[in-house]
Amino acid sequence: MGGVSKSQVSRLCAEIDERVQAFLNRPLEGPYPYVWIDATYLKVHRNGRVVSVAAILAIGVNRQGRREVLGLDVGPSEAASCLGPSSSASWSGAGSAGSSW
Repeated sequence: MGGVSKSQVSRLCAEIDERVQAFLNRPLEGPYPYVWIDATYLKVHRNGRVVSVAAILAIGVNRQGRREVLGLDVGPSEAASCLGPSSSASWSGAGSAGSSW
């Protein structure tokens, strides 16, 4: 059994990136009467160092009681400053247009 080549890894990552972008840019079918925004901290490698970053997740509950992931982002902390329009995975790009959160 052989290993995985660098080109195979690159191709798989490109396919995953496409799926992630499609998810982040999908339209939402709100309204969402209940929305939770929370974060968990992860250790990541940045510039040769291990640092903590906040993985921020927004979850909404629609009128039928179904929970949906509305958006996600990664920032230095869960402070409101990382949820603004300059965030790396723009919340508006995560399908929040038209919802009230």
